[in-house]
Amino acid sequence: MKPPVFHCGIEPLKAEAWVLGIEKLFEVFPCTEAQKIQLATFALKDDARRWWTLVRDDNKDVTWVRFLEIFYEKYFPQCVWDRKAAELMELKQGNKSMAEYEAQFTELARFAPHMVDTDYKKARQVEGGLRDPILDKINVLKLPIYVDILDRALIAERNVANRKQNFEWKGKK
Repeated sequence: MKPPVFHCGIEPLKAEAWVLGIEKLFEVFPCTEAQKIQLATFALKDDARRWWTLVRDDNKDVTWVRFLEIFYEKYFPQCVWDRKAAELMELKQGNKSMAEYEAQFTELARFAPHMVDTDYKKARQVEGGLRDPILDKINVLKLPIYVDILDRALIAERNVANRKQNFEWKGKK
């Protein structure tokens, strides 16, 4: 298996994808802290490699957690994390299917773990963005568990779609 390569540039989502790819390797190949740093820095290319060369002497015996702090400081600025957290707070289902809404929710939630660090917070956050016809059927249940909200929202979405289809069919008769 080849580790994912990170070249350069302040492209936060590419930086995040690279970190996730490297950490995926750590799940398959358990490494010591030193080996994690060796593998990760081996996968840095071009400008990213030059950046690490400049900062590595000040970061001898760095842990993986500290490496991530240094890496994110450079390639994933705090303002981007803040913007993603704001997107999560403002996320609405709109015209998206439940599957699309949940996928976007999951994507944004990793940037604001403090907003979804309990199942209850996660449930309230996703429930708050549901479109009205689905929310009307879900929020009366006061479900405290995230997966229960998703399950009932999927059922409600299907029921709303069926009712709409039946109404349109009856209108054509």
